[in-house]
Amino acid sequence: MIDQLSHAGYKITGPRRRVLAALREAGEPLTAQEVAARAGASVASTYRALTLMTRLGVISESTDTAAKHEPHASGVDSATDTRGKRYALCVTREHHHHFTCRGCHATLEVTSDALERALAELQATTGTLIERHEVTLLGLCDVCRRQIGVAE
Repeated sequence: MIDQLSHAGYKITGPRRRVLAALREAGEPLTAQEVAARAGASVASTYRALTLMTRLGVISESTDTAAKHEPHASGVDSATDTRGKRYALCVTREHHHHFTCRGCHATLEVTSDALERALAELQATTGTLIERHEVTLLGLCDVCRRQIGVAE
């Protein structure tokens, strides 16, 4: 992960190193505020590091579905605010998408040849060039699905 930053021409600053360490040690998606607290970094530095590392594919950003429905004390709608985001390290170096469980907030990295073929077909039939895409998969992981008794 640090290699990805340096290969892209970015310095490995103290806050970036601490943000990576905090996410690695957490083992679960964290909010930016949780990352900042665990990293001992300012919230502003943490947001800058998270934004850069998300863009480089080092970490994933997902929407905290529970936070969407909780009003923030400031009155800001968390569905459109960064407070409703969670961040996790990307383990897979190959192209992948993320599935976030709305029950336990686990983020799983998933690959799909069928989805990649569909995107290639979309480019071919429309004449467009897809330079970047984001696919958000939300639902219940196998453990949460079984706990509430939802069939496949």
